[in-house]
Amino acid sequence: MNDHARFETAPVGPPASARRAGPRVLRLALNLWLLFHLSAIIIAPASVRPSSDLVRSGWDVVRPYLQILYLNHGYHYFAPEPSESTLLAFAAERGDGTVLRGRFPDRRISPRLLYHRYFMLTEHMNQAGPDLQDRWYASYAEHLGHAYGARRVKLTRVTHYLPSIDLVRAGVTLNDPRSYAEEPLGEFR
Repeated sequence: MNDHARFETAPVGPPASARRAGPRVLRLALNLWLLFHLSAIIIAPASVRPSSDLVRSGWDVVRPYLQILYLNHGYHYFAPEPSESTLLAFAAERGDGTVLRGRFPDRRISPRLLYHRYFMLTEHMNQAGPDLQDRWYASYAEHLGHAYGARRVKLTRVTHYLPSIDLVRAGVTLNDPRSYAEEPLGEFR
Protein backbone atom coordinates (compact mmCIF):
# COMPACT_ATOMS: atom_id res chain seq x y z
CA MET A 1 0.00 0.00 0.00
CA ASN A 2 1.06 3.46 -0.73
CA ASP A 3 1.35 5.68 2.34
CA HIS A 4 0.64 8.71 0.26
CA ALA A 5 -2.70 7.44 -1.06
CA ARG A 6 -5.69 9.56 -0.41
CA PHE A 7 -8.76 8.22 1.26
CA GLU A 8 -12.04 9.96 0.65
CA THR A 9 -14.95 9.42 2.97
CA ALA A 10 -18.21 8.34 1.50
CA PRO A 11 -21.22 10.51 2.39
CA VAL A 12 -23.39 9.07 5.14
CA GLY A 13 -27.07 8.54 4.25
CA PRO A 14 -28.85 8.90 0.95
CA PRO A 15 -27.78 11.57 -1.52
CA ALA A 16 -29.40 15.02 -1.10
CA SER A 17 -31.56 14.50 -4.17
CA ALA A 18 -33.11 11.39 -2.62
CA ARG A 19 -34.19 13.08 0.69
CA ARG A 20 -37.91 13.59 1.19
CA ALA A 21 -39.37 17.09 1.13
CA GLY A 22 -42.14 16.22 3.64
CA PRO A 23 -40.33 17.14 6.89
CA ARG A 24 -39.11 20.42 5.38
CA VAL A 25 -42.60 21.42 4.30
CA LEU A 26 -43.97 20.47 7.72
CA ARG A 27 -41.26 22.48 9.48
CA LEU A 28 -41.90 25.47 7.23
CA ALA A 29 -45.67 25.26 7.83
CA LEU A 30 -45.14 25.05 11.60
CA ASN A 31 -42.81 28.07 11.56
CA LEU A 32 -45.26 30.09 9.48
CA TRP A 33 -48.12 29.20 11.83
CA LEU A 34 -46.03 30.20 14.89
CA LEU A 35 -45.17 33.51 13.23
CA PHE A 36 -48.85 34.14 12.42
CA HIS A 37 -49.93 33.17 15.95
CA LEU A 38 -47.37 35.43 17.61
CA SER A 39 -48.33 38.29 15.29
CA ALA A 40 -52.01 37.79 16.11
CA ILE A 41 -51.32 37.90 19.87
CA ILE A 42 -49.37 41.15 19.45
CA ILE A 43 -51.90 42.76 17.08
CA ALA A 44 -54.89 42.12 19.39
CA PRO A 45 -54.03 44.65 22.13
CA ALA A 46 -52.30 46.98 19.66
CA SER A 47 -55.50 47.35 17.64
CA VAL A 48 -57.42 49.02 20.47
CA ARG A 49 -58.06 52.64 19.55
CA PRO A 50 -56.19 54.87 19.19
CA SER A 51 -54.26 52.76 16.71
CA SER A 52 -53.01 53.06 13.18
CA ASP A 53 -54.90 52.00 10.06
CA LEU A 54 -52.21 49.37 9.42
CA VAL A 55 -52.72 47.73 12.81
CA ARG A 56 -56.53 47.82 12.43
CA SER A 57 -56.27 46.19 8.99
CA GLY A 58 -54.03 43.52 10.55
CA TRP A 59 -56.74 43.06 13.19
CA ASP A 60 -59.28 42.40 10.45
CA VAL A 61 -57.06 39.54 9.24
CA VAL A 62 -56.36 37.89 12.62
CA ARG A 63 -59.73 38.48 14.35
CA PRO A 64 -61.45 35.29 13.05
CA TYR A 65 -58.46 33.17 14.11
CA LEU A 66 -58.39 34.68 17.60
CA GLN A 67 -62.15 34.31 18.03
CA ILE A 68 -62.09 30.64 17.05
CA LEU A 69 -59.38 29.94 19.65
CA TYR A 70 -61.05 32.30 22.17
CA LEU A 71 -57.91 34.40 22.41
CA ASN A 72 -59.76 37.64 21.69
CA HIS A 73 -59.51 38.95 25.22
CA GLY A 74 -61.18 42.15 26.29
CA TYR A 75 -58.16 44.42 26.17
CA HIS A 76 -60.45 47.44 25.82
CA TYR A 77 -61.43 47.04 29.50
CA PHE A 78 -57.96 47.90 30.63
CA ALA A 79 -56.23 50.11 28.09
CA PRO A 80 -55.62 52.61 26.70
CA GLU A 81 -58.72 54.31 28.13
CA PRO A 82 -60.92 51.95 30.13
CA SER A 83 -64.62 52.66 30.14
CA GLU A 84 -67.01 52.62 33.06
CA SER A 85 -67.63 49.41 35.02
CA THR A 86 -71.00 47.76 35.56
CA LEU A 87 -71.89 46.33 38.95
CA LEU A 88 -75.09 44.72 40.16
CA ALA A 89 -76.57 45.61 43.55
CA PHE A 90 -79.30 43.50 45.12
CA ALA A 91 -81.67 43.40 48.04
CA ALA A 92 -82.88 39.87 48.81
CA GLU A 93 -85.93 39.72 51.09
CA ARG A 94 -86.44 36.45 52.95
CA GLY A 95 -89.74 34.99 54.07
CA ASP A 96 -89.24 36.24 57.66
CA GLY A 97 -88.85 39.83 56.43
CA THR A 98 -85.07 40.16 56.79
CA VAL A 99 -83.35 41.83 53.87
CA LEU A 100 -79.85 40.95 52.74
CA ARG A 101 -78.07 43.57 50.67
CA GLY A 102 -75.04 43.08 48.53
CA ARG A 103 -73.27 43.94 45.33
CA PHE A 104 -71.23 41.99 42.92
CA PRO A 105 -68.56 41.89 42.12
CA ASP A 106 -67.52 42.62 45.67
CA ARG A 107 -63.83 43.24 46.40
CA ARG A 108 -64.01 40.88 49.40
CA ILE A 109 -64.74 37.90 47.11
CA SER A 110 -62.02 35.31 47.29
CA PRO A 111 -60.30 33.81 45.36
CA ARG A 112 -59.51 36.69 43.04
CA LEU A 113 -60.47 34.66 39.96
CA LEU A 114 -64.03 34.40 41.29
CA TYR A 115 -64.14 38.19 41.65
CA HIS A 116 -62.95 38.49 38.05
CA ARG A 117 -65.62 36.02 36.92
CA TYR A 118 -68.37 38.09 38.54
CA PHE A 119 -66.90 41.23 37.01
CA MET A 120 -66.99 39.70 33.53
CA LEU A 121 -70.58 38.49 34.05
CA THR A 122 -71.79 41.98 34.92
CA GLU A 123 -69.87 43.50 32.02
CA HIS A 124 -71.41 41.02 29.57
CA MET A 125 -74.84 41.71 31.05
CA ASN A 126 -74.26 45.37 30.30
CA GLN A 127 -73.40 44.61 26.68
CA ALA A 128 -76.38 42.32 26.02
CA GLY A 129 -79.11 43.58 23.75
CA PRO A 130 -82.39 44.83 25.21
CA ASP A 131 -84.17 41.57 24.39
CA LEU A 132 -81.61 39.58 26.42
CA GLN A 133 -81.16 41.97 29.33
CA ASP A 134 -84.51 41.16 30.95
CA ARG A 135 -83.65 37.46 30.83
CA TRP A 136 -80.23 38.17 32.40
CA TYR A 137 -81.86 40.13 35.22
CA ALA A 138 -84.41 37.38 35.88
CA SER A 139 -81.63 34.77 35.88
CA TYR A 140 -79.57 36.73 38.41
CA ALA A 141 -82.61 37.33 40.59
CA GLU A 142 -83.50 33.63 40.52
CA HIS A 143 -79.96 32.65 41.47
CA LEU A 144 -79.82 35.18 44.31
CA GLY A 145 -83.24 34.03 45.54
CA HIS A 146 -82.03 30.44 45.73
CA ALA A 147 -78.67 31.39 47.25
CA TYR A 148 -80.17 33.49 50.04
CA GLY A 149 -83.54 31.76 50.48
CA ALA A 150 -85.27 34.95 49.37
CA ARG A 151 -88.83 35.25 48.09
CA ARG A 152 -88.25 38.66 46.53
CA VAL A 153 -85.12 40.19 44.96
CA LYS A 154 -84.63 43.79 43.87
CA LEU A 155 -81.85 44.47 41.38
CA THR A 156 -80.06 47.72 40.64
CA ARG A 157 -77.46 48.35 37.95
CA VAL A 158 -74.58 50.39 39.38
CA THR A 159 -72.36 52.13 36.85
CA HIS A 160 -68.96 53.17 38.13
CA TYR A 161 -67.45 56.02 36.14
CA LEU A 162 -63.75 56.73 36.28
CA PRO A 163 -62.82 60.25 37.35
CA SER A 164 -61.12 62.50 34.84
CA ILE A 165 -57.45 63.31 35.24
CA ASP A 166 -58.42 66.76 36.52
CA LEU A 167 -60.55 65.25 39.29
CA VAL A 168 -57.76 62.86 40.26
CA ARG A 169 -55.33 65.78 40.47
CA ALA A 170 -57.88 67.56 42.66
CA GLY A 171 -57.76 64.61 45.09
CA VAL A 172 -60.87 62.64 44.10
CA THR A 173 -60.35 58.93 44.76
CA LEU A 174 -61.29 56.14 42.37
CA ASN A 175 -64.07 54.95 44.67
CA ASP A 176 -65.60 58.35 45.34
CA PRO A 177 -69.38 57.91 45.90
CA ARG A 178 -70.11 60.59 43.27
CA SER A 179 -68.60 58.35 40.59
CA TYR A 180 -71.43 55.79 40.93
CA ALA A 181 -74.81 56.01 39.19
CA GLU A 182 -77.69 53.68 40.05
CA GLU A 183 -80.50 52.45 37.81
CA PRO A 184 -83.26 50.23 39.28
CA LEU A 185 -83.80 47.10 37.19
CA GLY A 186 -86.88 45.77 38.89
CA GLU A 187 -88.24 43.48 41.54
CA PHE A 188 -88.38 39.75 40.97
CA ARG A 189 -90.24 37.01 42.84
